[in-house]
Amino acid sequence: MFADVKQILILVIKLRLQMLTMEHTLKFLTNLTQNNDQGWFLDHLGEYEQARTQVTDFAYLVFQQLLFLDTHLDEDIDVGRFISNLVIEKPKKSVPYRTYFSVTMSPLANEGNEPQYHIHIDPLGSFLSMRYDPDVFGLQVIRNFMFKNLDEFQLILDDAFSSGFALNQAGALTAVPKGYLAGTAAEPYLKLRRYELISPLDWSKSPEELLTDIVMSFKQGIPFLQFLRRGLGLD
Repeated sequence: MFADVKQILILVIKLRLQMLTMEHTLKFLTNLTQNNDQGWFLDHLGEYEQARTQVTDFAYLVFQQLLFLDTHLDEDIDVGRFISNLVIEKPKKSVPYRTYFSVTMSPLANEGNEPQYHIHIDPLGSFLSMRYDPDVFGLQVIRNFMFKNLDEFQLILDDAFSSGFALNQAGALTAVPKGYLAGTAAEPYLKLRRYELISPLDWSKSPEELLTDIVMSFKQGIPFLQFLRRGLGLD
């Protein structure tokens, strides 16, 4: 009992520190958005490194909680592998750097080509999601599995929607893919190129509330993740 209380106190302390951490990260990203050029970035490289370290620390806290919910995750996985860099998207673009951090967590059982937990940290709009961004083969497999198990998939979506998730339909096809008839009940889902449930994040909340929100949202979205894993033969 005393050991559990001690662990909780340690976690609360980490979370209180984390509140300041994310404020620094969001401030850095805001400044980068306003000064998005190589000269400014190189002059503030130390701030970038600090922000990335802080995002890694935050991801570690979330990952440690997910280990209790998802037996497919391995505690020996290096959390740093999940954190994006602010890479230059295209050298000739006038806006060279991404102005957000992304955290993607998965068992890494299929070389990363698998459903993932995702956190998008962005001053202009942060969110978490459960997503699968498939290659061509994976997309065909998931479409076929979803089509054959549409009733189950719809129930999973309905539960997720009631928990505050929304289905990301950005980039969807304008027509049903080849091999499927137009007008089928599965048509809206067959047109998707990515399967993703999204829920907004509010960084102004207390650290305890924020971590609780993230973990509970991921918990409520796990059936969606498990469905996708089954379709890919990963569960």
